[in-house]
Parts: sequence; structure tokens; C-alpha cells
Amino acid sequence: MNEDEIRKERIRGLLTPDVLVCKDCREKYKEEVSCSSCGINMLDPGYKGMVYECPICGKLYCENCWKKAEGVKQESKGIFH
Repeated sequence: MNEDEIRKERIRGLLTPDVLVCKDCREKYKEEVSCSSCGINMLDPGYKGMVYECPICGKLYCENCWKKAEGVKQESKGIFH
């Protein structure tokens, strides 16, 4: 693994509701840890949801945006909740 991949893996490991990081790191890595859809910084202490990663492109999504996308996917298949 090169340095960039190692850094990304470490950041991904921090994206859990149990881990808190300082304000400087939240700002420094904001672009890498923000939802690709709504832009919420998922390292912020106020964010308590899950973090989802697209297995193809690697983009990160907050729980709300991921569930919205899954809802659209289910509706397009004719499955409604």
C-alpha cells in the first residue's frame, strides 16, 4: 500500500460514532470524510449515523443519503415500503 491508501484506510477507521477527533482534523480531512451527496462532515461530533462507501467508486455517504438512494433503487424495481 502506498502512503495515500494507508492514510485513507486510517481515516475510514475513524468514521465510527464512537471515535471523536479534534476540530483541526475535522477541518483538515473534511473533503475526504464528507457525504458525497449532502456534504455533511461525518467526523463532526453531532453526526451519529452510519457511514456507507460505494464499493465501486469509493465515495462516502451519510446514512440518510444512502437510505434515500436505496429507497429510490427499491422503487425502481417496483418494491415499495
